[in-house]
Amino acid sequence: MYTFVQMKYQTNQHFYPLFCGYQTCDSSYSFGPAVRDYHLLHFCISGKGQFFSNDICYDICEGQGFLISPKQLTFYQADAVHPWTYLWIAFEGDMVKKYLSLCGLSINTPIIQCPQKDRLQQIILDMIAHGSATVSNELYNQGLLYQFFSLLAQSPSLASRPEENIDNQYIAKAIEYIRFNYQAQITVQDIADYVSLNRSYLTTVFQKNLHFSPQQFLIRHRITKATEMLVETDHLIQNIASSCGYANELSFAKAFKKVTGLIPSEYRKKKRIPPNTIRREDPHKDESF
Repeated sequence: MYTFVQMKYQTNQHFYPLFCGYQTCDSSYSFGPAVRDYHLLHFCISGKGQFFSNDICYDICEGQGFLISPKQLTFYQADAVHPWTYLWIAFEGDMVKKYLSLCGLSINTPIIQCPQKDRLQQIILDMIAHGSATVSNELYNQGLLYQFFSLLAQSPSLASRPEENIDNQYIAKAIEYIRFNYQAQITVQDIADYVSLNRSYLTTVFQKNLHFSPQQFLIRHRITKATEMLVETDHLIQNIASSCGYANELSFAKAFKKVTGLIPSEYRKKKRIPPNTIRREDPHKDESF
């Protein structure tokens, strides 16, 4: 189930919902690496999964949530055996950081625990039921967002850095290398050398834990950065290709279409929004990350 809450009348500039949704994920379903330009909170209703942020891997289970902050590279994946069901809500406004802080959440402390998962779920379903663009629904959903945060404020954030197993440490270090070197024409061997593993074993670690290869993760990251530049800049597509580690525009376009379903020029036309306009839906929702 997916929807976005239409806020046509913009009754509150301080704190407002953008969109929300609810999903039961398949085994090992993953999303990312991706970057958002708004705040997005996921909350696990059942099952479990992993959330990678700031080169740290967090194990998320029932009753826990994770925050994605704007311009932050993240990746998350459902467990292979007990895949999660989660809800999500995106929001913005000039009071967002203040309200997140009151709940103990920030870019550096992105995990929260809330025992009232059934109530959080009901709020999201209620918001979805009032998703059409009317003044009445907008004011109603405004109140629901405050109720949602009221429940979070009663709950402890999980600020401590998690204990990580050795595989997650290797993956986090590999992601760190990709994050800082994707613009160059790096190879999986380069990543393996940085992590101090042989290429075959690094691939095994990725396949075992993320269910895809280091090469696939590198491609995902490059395409994510390309989508940002296509939407947010006027750079020539050939320059974007070069900036994302592709030797030529043709190889870039082929990889880009495989992930997004669109060639770069079509993506730019479809996803770009006018300056000073608030995005009302998840730009990645149709992409096969």
